[in-house]
Amino acid sequence: MPNKNNKKIHKKILIVEDDLPTLEAVALEISKKGIHADTALNGEEAIEKIKREKYDLILLDLLLPKKSGFEVIKEVRADAASKNIKIVVFSNLGQNGNVEKAVELGADKYFIKSDISIKDLIDEILKNL
Repeated sequence: MPNKNNKKIHKKILIVEDDLPTLEAVALEISKKGIHADTALNGEEAIEKIKREKYDLILLDLLLPKKSGFEVIKEVRADAASKNIKIVVFSNLGQNGNVEKAVELGADKYFIKSDISIKDLIDEILKNL
């Protein structure tokens, strides 16, 4: 009989964050929940991985090298193969214009790093899988 508590074990998340300590902390906490976490340090690497792999959710910073989080959202939503992936933004950019722009481009949720703990962020991610 399948264990209903393990239903999320096959989920796969891509964490896109250029701050290595934040990236590692979030990836570790997600892995502890039994969810596979891939990582990317910049927007270009994220797009390459999204084209190769199937993800259930992308946790995305906006201030990234090579390609911004805004550009990543736009590309993900424009591609038929990835347009339905849930996108959760986790950024220091908290001004209304940035939040609105991310949501208009297709972000499903938006969290400001200084306003949420990693534990609470993980709880929100689990709700969206």
